[in-house]
This record gives sequence, structure tokens and C-alpha cells, in this order.
Amino acid sequence: MCPATAGRVQCPLKPDSRGTNPSLREVDPIPSPVGPPKICEQTSISVNIEDGAKHWQPRAYGSPDWQDIYGQLRNTVEGMNGYAKADAHEGIEHGGNRRVRGIAAQTLLLAFQLAHANERKINAWLATLPRPDRKPHRRARHKTRKPRGTWTPTGQITPPAA
Repeated sequence: MCPATAGRVQCPLKPDSRGTNPSLREVDPIPSPVGPPKICEQTSISVNIEDGAKHWQPRAYGSPDWQDIYGQLRNTVEGMNGYAKADAHEGIEHGGNRRVRGIAAQTLLLAFQLAHANERKINAWLATLPRPDRKPHRRARHKTRKPRGTWTPTGQITPPAA
């Protein structure tokens, strides 16, 4: 988008941009024998499907490969959120655990709480490693995964035609 159309500068080619905000810098477009730059003449662009606008991500939305990756990443994030929200430890969900005023102070204390949650996770992992004086601690078995497509939100992925 043209910066003058976006309201970020004043430009003589865009009369609507002049005089609206005196703090905005005035630009002088480079004179050209072929006319003003293309960005000065158009307000939008069109992207063809052939250019990849529909499938810009490496895995198509809703594909089996996407579901596998999304499920793992989402579970990791939500698991860490639940771990840090545990009331018996950090309890980041409750602002009353950080009794200070101000966004900066709240942010700093939240960072310390999350660092402590990370340290707890690392220490729990270190406890599972074998030491010379004892056997390794057995870790809890992971739950079996649900079949693909059962965890996605309703209406997000259309079921395959039977």
C-alpha cells in the first residue's frame, strides 16, 4: 500500500494525505518520464492461486501430515501451560500470586515464574537419568494417541467423503 494512503506520510500526488497531520513527513516522489511509481497509482494487488496464495504453508491445512504436526505442537504448548498453571507450584493463572502493580513488574515476575517452571521440568528429567549409585527412575507411560482427526475443532476440517 502507498505510505500516503496508509496515513504514514504526506505526498503531493495524494491530496487527501496533505495537511491531515502536521507531524507527518512530506515526501517528494522521484520524477520519472513514464509517470509516478506503480505503488502511487494502485490501492491493492491481486494474487493468483497459481502463485501459491491458497497453499502458502508447507503442509496443506487439514491434511494428515498437518494434523500430525499440529497435534504434537499444540499438545506441547498446552501441556506447558497446564504445568505452569499448577496451583501447587507457580500458579501463573492467578495474578494474586504476583502482588505488585504495573505491567512491567507483572511481566518480570511472570518471567521468573516461567523460568522456575522450566527449571522444575529440567530437574524432573535429570532425575530420570541413571546414576552410578542407582537405577534410572521409570517414567510414566504416555497415553496412546487418539486416531487422527478426533481432536480437531468441529467444523474446522471436513470429513472425507465415504
